[in-house]
Amino acid sequence: MAAHLDEAEKQILGALLADFSDRALTADQLGSGYEGPQVSDLTAAICAGGDITQVDFDVAFSDLEKKKLIKTGPYALYENKPGSGVIFIGGYSKREYAGLTQLGYKTARQTPNRPSRVPRIVNNVNISGGHFSNLQLAAGNSVTQKMESTSGVDSDILTTLVSILEKQGQVVSLDQRKDLASALEEASEGNGKQAKSMLEKVCGPAWESVQPVMWPIVGELVKKSLGL
Repeated sequence: MAAHLDEAEKQILGALLADFSDRALTADQLGSGYEGPQVSDLTAAICAGGDITQVDFDVAFSDLEKKKLIKTGPYALYENKPGSGVIFIGGYSKREYAGLTQLGYKTARQTPNRPSRVPRIVNNVNISGGHFSNLQLAAGNSVTQKMESTSGVDSDILTTLVSILEKQGQVVSLDQRKDLASALEEASEGNGKQAKSMLEKVCGPAWESVQPVMWPIVGELVKKSLGL
């Protein structure tokens, strides 16, 4: 039976599901826990539309924690003052970031829990060779990806990926362009893991620095193929 969620809860889960899919994370990470988006960035994305207030967000976020649909972190131990007669054992979450639990993932995927809009988190990334702004906004089922160029065409996306690598000083060969195109085809068929593996192969040592900019673009194709 689907959990009953209000719109604020749906949008929070929707944003976290989009982030999870963008990063091609696995079921193991749902079980063990992973470092999701910063709560401050999540708040900004959810409240940007104006229909959900900060209070709405705080209440919904707390309710999702209680329902064990999301998990926050990092975890910190209680600090006991020397000489204090009261000793606290255990720890608490600093609530700096949030991620889905296994139950939260399944709940977010259920049709009744899809929000009216899927807020996308602003992620400004500085990497060697330039500054990139990765901003995704969505209303209903319409998603727009904006970077240096806005594109829904694979050839344009391929050009964008090549441009990102070239700004890192990497010369992209014809074979590497073919591999990038193959990665986009895999992503369009919903094969996120294979697409990511191919991107890592092409990027080589540069992958760590370009991943925060490059993967959300390709991850968007994966989500569309999965109907997200």
